[in-house]
Amino acid sequence: MKEMNQIIVALESCIVLAGFAAIVGTLQPKKNRKITKGRIVSLAMIIYIGLVNALLAAFTLTLANFGISDQTLWSTSSFAMFLATTFSISYLWIKKRLKTVSRAAKIIYFALFGGAGTMAFINFLNAFGIGFNREYGPYFLSFVFNLFVVGFAFSRLLMRPLWEVVRENELQRARKQQINTQ
Repeated sequence: MKEMNQIIVALESCIVLAGFAAIVGTLQPKKNRKITKGRIVSLAMIIYIGLVNALLAAFTLTLANFGISDQTLWSTSSFAMFLATTFSISYLWIKKRLKTVSRAAKIIYFALFGGAGTMAFINFLNAFGIGFNREYGPYFLSFVFNLFVVGFAFSRLLMRPLWEVVRENELQRARKQQINTQ
């Protein structure tokens, strides 16, 4: 069944990204660099979303081994995805602190909430056969969306410190040039 192979790839991808993020998050802080709330949130998103999606994929693979019908499998899996996504949205909405973040960060934050809400809604509809026929597609779409979010957060976690070093080097170069011209 090709769907199970895709679920296995999603499971592996989630675990790999969560693991790499944990390694990067552990090794990245330096004594002269401050750890920001944004970095912690990015790391938490990668680990939580990655591991919850790995758990959901494992749940689906486990159910598939009990010989239930495809419609029951995708309905049950979609409902589990709906519950996990709804819980995550609720938890993060309660914990959000947007007073100190930039406007761009707020836009990204709300876009991610909108996307996650859409995924929860689609999975709810699929779970109950409303507009969908209790099928694989909506469930898999949630994995794709969540891997996009995890990948986005991972790239930020990895690249932001590098850009900070580039900015520091440019500032030092500009200061040296300013001293040399005086």
